[in-house]
Amino acid sequence: MSGDILKTDDGKAGPPAWLAQALDVAVLDVRPSLAAGEDPLGLLLTAADAVGFGGFLVVDAPFNPSPLRRVLAARGFSSYGRRLGPAHWRVFFHMDGGQDWDRDAEVDVLPEGALTWNEADGLHVDVRKLTPPLPMLAILRLLDGTAGLDALVVHHERLPQFLIPELAERGWQVVRTAEEFQDVRLWLERGS
Repeated sequence: MSGDILKTDDGKAGPPAWLAQALDVAVLDVRPSLAAGEDPLGLLLTAADAVGFGGFLVVDAPFNPSPLRRVLAARGFSSYGRRLGPAHWRVFFHMDGGQDWDRDAEVDVLPEGALTWNEADGLHVDVRKLTPPLPMLAILRLLDGTAGLDALVVHHERLPQFLIPELAERGWQVVRTAEEFQDVRLWLERGS
């Protein structure tokens, strides 16, 4: 994998070598769909299914679509993303077996294996791939150890019943939930 990484003059890792091949690919812009309140996931997955091995998919979004990047990584795509401006990200996906899926995804990995990232609505944590009790431990670590945190969006495989009493003891509450394909989201807020 290190052979695919370009180095900049300051020695930092640059974009992957395959990026040059993806620059001429037509862009699938999902910003209008999201602005209209539509979920573009079906459209994106259909477009991804049409990409053969070695091919590319280029997506414009209003934020870094880290959840999409993880979904497509599981389908064998590496990705490279860049912020082009306020509320404008371009993410290049390369069907190569997912060798380098999180390059510049701005995703952190907690000791339990949970992934965290920031979006417009705040800090997100993805615990879907973890086995119990690791999801609860990761969530509680964030709530207890992140200074100034007043809201957290949790991505889980199911509604975590054992977490709810722990949240109440810490002064947190679930203010909203949503269920999507393989993603139960919980919006947590610190009580006043």
